[in-house]
Amino acid sequence: MLYSSEFYEAIFTAASHSKAGKRRGNIANYRVKTITSGNVVEVECYPIWNTQAEVKRARAATTREAQRELNARNARKRFIRKVNANFTEADICVTLTYAGAFLPDEAQARRDIRAYIRRVRSYGRRRNLPELKYVYVTEYGGKDGKRRVHHHVILSGVDRDAAETLWNGKGWANARRLQPDEYGLERIARYMLKETGRKKRWCASKNLANPKVTVADRKISRRQAEKIAGDMQGKAGEIFARLYPKCNYNECEVRTSEFVSGAYIYAKLHHAPEWEKLRSGQFIGKGYRVRHKGGIWECQAGHYPKKEPSLQSGRWAYLKKTGERGRKGIRRQ
Repeated sequence: MLYSSEFYEAIFTAASHSKAGKRRGNIANYRVKTITSGNVVEVECYPIWNTQAEVKRARAATTREAQRELNARNARKRFIRKVNANFTEADICVTLTYAGAFLPDEAQARRDIRAYIRRVRSYGRRRNLPELKYVYVTEYGGKDGKRRVHHHVILSGVDRDAAETLWNGKGWANARRLQPDEYGLERIARYMLKETGRKKRWCASKNLANPKVTVADRKISRRQAEKIAGDMQGKAGEIFARLYPKCNYNECEVRTSEFVSGAYIYAKLHHAPEWEKLRSGQFIGKGYRVRHKGGIWECQAGHYPKKEPSLQSGRWAYLKKTGERGRKGIRRQ
């Protein structure tokens, strides 16, 4: 019988360069969970044990404090994934603050933000805009109590001027366009969750899409996982580029445990912009067909040899995944 370590992630706390978790026995293979949120792809790899002895050690090693930290970390991940899966650079983030005369308590702050969302939704429906999507976080002053109560809201389908005006003069409103990078909107999402210690951290509309999750038990071999754990800087990018050829590699984290065999591997990637442009069979430059093979973007000479005599032989030219391009959109080597 096989046993997944997914439920015991809390015990994988040691850095990959430590001596912990060096035992290779009792591992059948690795389970790979792929989470796609917008243009961001996250990969979580868990060892699958072939003996119940590993499970018993994992149960005994799990502490309440470690589990509490894991729950908080997973809560942040869920929020970041929701934001990445539903919002783009076309949407906005609004910060809503209060003037001194309107400074509320917690109950009034909740009523204010809900009333604001109702006004924004009504504004969009009157103008036949797409159904509003939103997510917001209210900060109540932080641990030191020195900061005023304020709200951070991400909205879809509303222009910045309207979003600021609809705050109705309770204080100040500042709206700005979202600016995703290779990590999507993780930076603004983490900023919104910077205050800790509250039971209910964020609220969102019910029409938000969930990230796409797939699970495979044969996507990564035990040997590949050992190579990543042993040489994270050198091997991780190379291996994940082969496993996810339509993505560009961002970073990788490896954690081990002194109690059980195997390693927990967590990697972040993002969809390659070249693939997003070419996945529907588009052409770059007149007469050049593009396809993806073996992790390298390839461009083959088409039916216009007179236009490009240097490629009459039909040899492959390579378009680097970094997006570098020469004449006619082709990078020659």
